[in-house]
Amino acid sequence: MAKNENAPRRLKAYYGFSKKYPSRRGERPIHETRRAKRRDRVRKILFCLALVCLFAFVFITVKLCLNLSSRPAENEQAYDSTAVISADDMGAVRAIYLDNSLLNDSAQLMSFLDEAYENGFNAVMLDFKTSEGVLAYESSLISYSDSEYNKIDYETIEKIKLEGFLVIARIYCFEDTIAPQRLNAYVCENAEKTRIWLDSSAITGGKTWLDPTSSTATRYLCNVIKEVAALNADCIYLDSVQFPEARDGATPVYTEDDSTLNRNSVLMSFIENAVTAAGGRPVILGITVDGISGGNDEKWGGTLFDTAAHICSPILEATESSDYIEYIENSVLVYNESAKNNFSTVKIIPTVKNQAEIADFYEKLASSSAESYIIIP
Repeated sequence: MAKNENAPRRLKAYYGFSKKYPSRRGERPIHETRRAKRRDRVRKILFCLALVCLFAFVFITVKLCLNLSSRPAENEQAYDSTAVISADDMGAVRAIYLDNSLLNDSAQLMSFLDEAYENGFNAVMLDFKTSEGVLAYESSLISYSDSEYNKIDYETIEKIKLEGFLVIARIYCFEDTIAPQRLNAYVCENAEKTRIWLDSSAITGGKTWLDPTSSTATRYLCNVIKEVAALNADCIYLDSVQFPEARDGATPVYTEDDSTLNRNSVLMSFIENAVTAAGGRPVILGITVDGISGGNDEKWGGTLFDTAAHICSPILEATESSDYIEYIENSVLVYNESAKNNFSTVKIIPTVKNQAEIADFYEKLASSSAESYIIIP
């Protein structure tokens, strides 16, 4: 068979002196071996890692320089008024009640704070929810057409805190004459909930109460606590955490059979929810001494000394038969010793009544063995 002279030219041949040789992926240098490729790949990876390390070093250096430039001088005191204070971090608390009327005048407020500082106080107590049920701040829960109370706002709280004071927000709980009618959460005189109970006769100004067994009432109170915590108050002080007492001819009724009602469990559960609503802020439970020792089946279903509240504050009334300062000292000693057996409430801060008639009352109390206390009118 004749040889085809017009056959297409074959691919370029490989010679020993060639610098490149053909492959399926095109021509490549003849010296490119697998080891060479692996070495080249390692170089590229190391180069990339070096770039990443260089970037991290530059970033950390710039960040450190910025932090050092914004760091306060050693003689300056850095103060973060938005930091949440825990019960363990509170230390000694010496609080004085601040009347709402003083918030209307900046000069009067500053004068009060200056005097409080000179008398050794480091905290003030303000009523955010009064015993009448008035919310003394701008709330989304209940609105008022007119209120005699000055509104407590975030700016007012910050002004007080920048002067070096903690803000203790007192909230009256089930003692309330406004919310029951707004929420339909009355304490009633019958199981059918058709007769509203009053703590005194209507002629003598009897008041309604929120029903502790009502989920509507407890949810409302927890929402109040959440709003107050959002205003950046340091501590939440709960007052009137109790069932109301019966009066002649009018006994509160909560269920079809109140003989099976566990009042202590109801209040314990509410306090637990209140602590959750406080969002990490210390919760102080203010309670009379019979609610701590002795108890009362009608008001508390026993005692409320060891609850979910971080701090228990026994309300100590002055007596004519004993020295008030000495009574405070002895009570704090006894309650602190008893609190060692508690599971949750382990800190005691007494609530004491202001004794203007006692000379140097503040000074004597400050020099007593009572490390912490809250003074109310």
